[in-house]
Amino acid sequence: MENELLSLIPEYIPLGLGVYDKDGYLKYANGTTLKMFGVTMKDIYNINIFDDPNITAEDKALLKQGLNVSFETDYDFDLCENFYETPIKGIKKYFVTKVTIMRDPEGNRQGYLLACEDITVKKAQEREIIESYKKIKATQKELSLALNAGKLSSWNYNIKEGLFCKFDVHIENIEKRSLQSIYESIHPDDRNKFMALLEAVAHKQKLPENRIILRVLENNATDYSYSSFTYSAVEDEAGNVGVITFIQRDITEDIIYQQNLITAKNKAEEADKLKSTFLANMSHEIRTPLNAIVGFSELLTETDDTKEKFEYKQLIETNSEILLKLIGDILDLSKIEVGSIDINRQKLNLCQLCDELYRSFQQRIKNPKVTLKLINPYTKCVANFDKYRFMQIFTNFATNAIKYTPQGEIVMGYECMPGQVRIYVKDSGIGIPEEKKNRIFSRFEKLDTFAQGTGLGLSICKAIADATGGEVGFKSKANVGSEFWYIGYTDVEYVEKSEVADEDLNNKSTEHLPADSSVKIKDLNILIAEDNDSNYLLIKKLLKDNQLTRAITGVEAIEKIKAQTFDIVFMDMRMPVMNGLEATSLIREFNQTTPIIALTANAFDSDRENALAAGCNHFMTKPVKKRELMDLLFRYFKQHPQ
Repeated sequence: MENELLSLIPEYIPLGLGVYDKDGYLKYANGTTLKMFGVTMKDIYNINIFDDPNITAEDKALLKQGLNVSFETDYDFDLCENFYETPIKGIKKYFVTKVTIMRDPEGNRQGYLLACEDITVKKAQEREIIESYKKIKATQKELSLALNAGKLSSWNYNIKEGLFCKFDVHIENIEKRSLQSIYESIHPDDRNKFMALLEAVAHKQKLPENRIILRVLENNATDYSYSSFTYSAVEDEAGNVGVITFIQRDITEDIIYQQNLITAKNKAEEADKLKSTFLANMSHEIRTPLNAIVGFSELLTETDDTKEKFEYKQLIETNSEILLKLIGDILDLSKIEVGSIDINRQKLNLCQLCDELYRSFQQRIKNPKVTLKLINPYTKCVANFDKYRFMQIFTNFATNAIKYTPQGEIVMGYECMPGQVRIYVKDSGIGIPEEKKNRIFSRFEKLDTFAQGTGLGLSICKAIADATGGEVGFKSKANVGSEFWYIGYTDVEYVEKSEVADEDLNNKSTEHLPADSSVKIKDLNILIAEDNDSNYLLIKKLLKDNQLTRAITGVEAIEKIKAQTFDIVFMDMRMPVMNGLEATSLIREFNQTTPIIALTANAFDSDRENALAAGCNHFMTKPVKKRELMDLLFRYFKQHPQ
């Protein structure tokens, strides 16, 4: 009987058909089924319908009860890996399936007939229709909102009569205005553009677009608003333009929004640029004192000379303080960025604290041409301040004054008034140019790229002033000097001295360490182009068995190479007047043989590439290691300096 049933099944009807025996084992599948599942009869013969992972347990239970079932299946071929072999992987098909119980005349179950239709394409079409419908509904909603909120109105300009007729959504509200009236309501800078448009449209001239944006006065307003006018020409029977229609839309909010976006974008780009520059500078600023610390620490272990040990110790301490200040500024910046500057007020004796700061600042002045004066006009001055922040502001003011005063006087002091204290630092230094004054308290701004430091000091002062409810400011004149001040509003008790002497308190200064001492001349003639004294002294100690010549700027390096022959040149990439990159490029125009080694605190790949492209033979990053330096010399000259 099984063969008789199978002979009745059409082989290639659009439906996939499968015949299972009464125990659920597949005995036959037509050609359509085999094609749908990518199999041969041999692949699926005797698979059991009750093992099919794509048929639910509920449907299988109904079949076992002798009930017909119909279902729609997201047929996952990956689930059939252990059911039968098929080359179809990683996809799903959608099938409508009906399983019918086959019975003999007595009603006994003889097997199962499974009919399956592939509706995958139909499903995809349904999804496309649904998505299209959603888009249409969304567009309809947007159009509805635009019509309701678009502030639309229409104008008709009758060229012959010279009249504008305006109507909005309420057709009965019609306004008539003369061309002169319309002309006067347009912003003076836009009037010629508007009149030129009327002339061009009236004469059928081809224009790049059918829209114009004008600033107009609406309803007796005093401020101009932006309107977009979309226009079209209406011709009369003779083919002449008789009427020009305008659809007006108020776009003031759009224009303001665009302007705000542009402003925000420019600010974000500027901030990003400043941050990138800041990070690049920090690499240099941190490595510069670190170079001295590491290098002199290494030399400290190699010398038995007491004088040299003391000299190295002083240099290590100085550069450690610089490094600590850099790290402190960066940490403060992170607090400023998240708005979490801590302020812990306490009663401070400002007379004593300012004396301590004065003595501290004295030690920092290495230039004998600069004097420091303290104005402390009180026998008693007690105020509520955060001690650390108070010292931080004073220190930042004084540090800048010391840094930018090549000669003359620096005056630090404070003044008390009821409810406030004003601290200040004046100097006779280089001052601030007018074009840089508006950026003086900005973050990531470093007005002098060759001055050591983060460039964050004054922006930190501004942040502290804001956090304490105080004020910070300055006055300055280029080549004359500057005064920076901070006003703190707080309870203060003070008693003025009966007679305040304008005393010049011990203008103590310390000399810079000698930049060039007598060394034993041996082996190589080396030019060191380095503007930082500590860095040069370190290299000088490392290369003490050679003849060294120093250049402080790129221009000076070029002049010395033209004047004499050197075996090798160590070129710092960041120097005043002319940087190392530019100097190397110019040197290579007349000297292609002398090895030039880029020696810099910059450690980015781009810095290495730029140095090599400029003509450097090798690239060394600070801090310089003695072993690395000696190996480099050995590589170029095949002998190790002893």
